[in-house]
Amino acid sequence: MQYTDALTETPDGFEATFAVNVLAHHLFVRLLQDRFTAPARIVITVSDTHFGDFRHNMGMVPGPVWRSPDVLARTGAFPEPHTAAAGRTAYSTSKLAAVHLVHEYARRLPAGIDAVAYNPGFVPGTGLARNAGPVARFAMRRVLPVLTLTPFATGREAAGRRLADVVLGTLRAPTGSYVDRDRVDRSSEESYDERREGELWEAAERFTAAYTAGTDVVPDGGTVPDGGTVPDAGTSRLAPADRAATGRPGGQR
Repeated sequence: MQYTDALTETPDGFEATFAVNVLAHHLFVRLLQDRFTAPARIVITVSDTHFGDFRHNMGMVPGPVWRSPDVLARTGAFPEPHTAAAGRTAYSTSKLAAVHLVHEYARRLPAGIDAVAYNPGFVPGTGLARNAGPVARFAMRRVLPVLTLTPFATGREAAGRRLADVVLGTLRAPTGSYVDRDRVDRSSEESYDERREGELWEAAERFTAAYTAGTDVVPDGGTVPDGGTVPDAGTSRLAPADRAATGRPGGQR
């Protein structure tokens, strides 16, 4: 999801891009964690905008600007938050965060439960720009699909077929890996940061604790960013990350 500013807020007070592209994934994994049975694979759609360079997005989206997760989760995290540029920065930053989470899942999920990041590339003709103005929406649906005839974009059918290959294991990808369209590759150098990944995990746990209340978790009396207590909050039953032993996920050391 990409918004036209960095001020759109969810009903529970989170910046909408971060909520949809990061917290929703984490909450979904947490709610389903007891239903995963090896062999299984979790695939999270990311974007090559997280590289932040011209080669990967032709300058259409600004690169990510990392902040503390507590800042990124709230509106106004970027300069001139009312602008489309801030909205696009929120998007690329959220996709970097999603790659970070995949790395952390690779450390914490039980053996045989894999987490993989999948980048379909630029896929015009989708609802990505549905919150943009009429000109941008028209271009996304009627003009930019011509780019799928070039290496610069991916058609919807091709993106879906490649996603199915990743989900079903037809394309072999180790846990924690980054799949760029139809091959395993390295994500950006910035995306390999164990300290950030751990901080993001802990923040996502706090932010989603109220929604996992009642699931089979270990009570811990977690807190929300403003210091208030979350009733029935819990910590994940996923194993603590052994950072000294794991190194970089997916054999990408």
